[in-house]
Amino acid sequence: MRLFAARCDWSTPDCATSRPPLASVGDGRSSACLRLDEIRADLRLRRQEAADRLSHPDRVRAATSADGEPTFTTNERAHAALVVELLGPVIPALAQAMGPKTEAVLHNLTTMPNTIAAIGGTLTGRDIGGPPTDLGLRTFKAGWTEHLIGYRSETADGLVMRSSSIFFHAPSGKSVVCLCVNTDIGDLKRAEEVLHAMTALSPGAGPMLDAPPGRPAETFPVSLESLGEGILDNAINGAGVPVDLMKMSHKVAVVEDLNKRGFFTLRGAVDQAAQRLNVSRFTIYNYLNELQAETVD
Repeated sequence: MRLFAARCDWSTPDCATSRPPLASVGDGRSSACLRLDEIRADLRLRRQEAADRLSHPDRVRAATSADGEPTFTTNERAHAALVVELLGPVIPALAQAMGPKTEAVLHNLTTMPNTIAAIGGTLTGRDIGGPPTDLGLRTFKAGWTEHLIGYRSETADGLVMRSSSIFFHAPSGKSVVCLCVNTDIGDLKRAEEVLHAMTALSPGAGPMLDAPPGRPAETFPVSLESLGEGILDNAINGAGVPVDLMKMSHKVAVVEDLNKRGFFTLRGAVDQAAQRLNVSRFTIYNYLNELQAETVD
């Protein structure tokens, strides 16, 4: 090989040699020279790729594994390791601070499928080195980057939880770490059902429970005077016109409403209505007679 190198002029395009004779190709160059040219070209390409990775590590597109799963650059893995180093020690304390029925789990997505790097709480029975959830696997496959807050999750034994997934991103924008918080809301859901049953209000059962929007179907006055005033207020407000601007038709409508409410069975009700409507007590009687006549007709 030393003799061959001494006799081969690498500076010439055709690498011409006089001896020993070598097999040649159509353009006159030896097959050995062509092979060396290919090796040189491949080395130049590899050097250029390495230089690009060193100069712009976050611009290099992450490769994918043989089965199409995303992989991570060295910088992305380093970023994930830093986040885990900073957050990992406080995960158990975080779970305790959020209550006895809360679990906090820190996933290092760059170590898929053994992603659990730190955990506090025992709701799901998992441990460090464990796998992600089915949702975690879906978000990993899809390259998901947005936080997922307050969704329903459930354990294998039927424990209902409120869960949130918070993603930490490398400078490249890729999600590399995920903090998951799971809270057992089973007791709260049962309490909600009891409270709903105890506070549910009837939408109405015919005219007896009908009331204007925002108004109760029943009030509890402490005297006859306050009872009458309350009924009068409701009837006048229901007319939708101030008393000073009321026409006769409005006042007749108020008297009709008062009569339906049983107002005139109260002692002194006629005088009370006449005073509030700015008419005489005889006018109130006339209105009642007109309404009674209309009912007979």
